[in-house]
Amino acid sequence: MKKIWITWIAAFFCLQAFTGEIGLPTERLALPAVSGTHLVCVWDDAAQNWMGSFETYDHAGVYEFQVPEWGKWYWIGLWDSSKGEYVYGKWVGHFLTD
Repeated sequence: MKKIWITWIAAFFCLQAFTGEIGLPTERLALPAVSGTHLVCVWDDAAQNWMGSFETYDHAGVYEFQVPEWGKWYWIGLWDSSKGEYVYGKWVGHFLTD
């Protein structure tokens, strides 16, 4: 039984080496404590366009963002609706290396 498990584990790591990527990363960003109505905005730098619609910030203190593609930059911003300005921004990018 032990040999079977070792074989499966070895096969898993061999396949992982040949397939390249397993999945896309998820970013978990800590957002500042704010009050009032805010929107979370995501800018796709390669497309030079906003991704999807802006989301209402739920004041949870974190925002989870599934990176749509490897090798590209995304800017996550927190927009204060009452002041009409960004109160937070962070660039996120994930790149595969050999």
